[in-house]
Amino acid sequence: MFTEELTAIREAEEQSENIKKNVKTEVKRMIEAANAEAEKILDDNELKAKEIYDTLIQEGMNEADTEYEAAIEKAHIDAENMVKAAQAKKDKVIDHIVERIVRSGVNS
Repeated sequence: MFTEELTAIREAEEQSENIKKNVKTEVKRMIEAANAEAEKILDDNELKAKEIYDTLIQEGMNEADTEYEAAIEKAHIDAENMVKAAQAKKDKVIDHIVERIVRSGVNS
């Protein structure tokens, strides 16, 4: 009877060791799988972040181009208006200069 109990104890210890080894192996596998999944999630999120960044940069560039074109167009219109205003006053200025020259020649 003592031998049977001793054999049962040894078998129980062996089973316990096998269970411990299996659990350690399974835990390692689970940790590796979790690390791989975490790496995949990080890579996916990094890719998504880059896509969002690129989209926002492109939108900013497009908006800047639109505003630049509008500013250039406004500058051209303002310059044309100044040229028209200057041309409209040109005759008056010429007349004024001629009048001053004539007066100074008459008064001399």
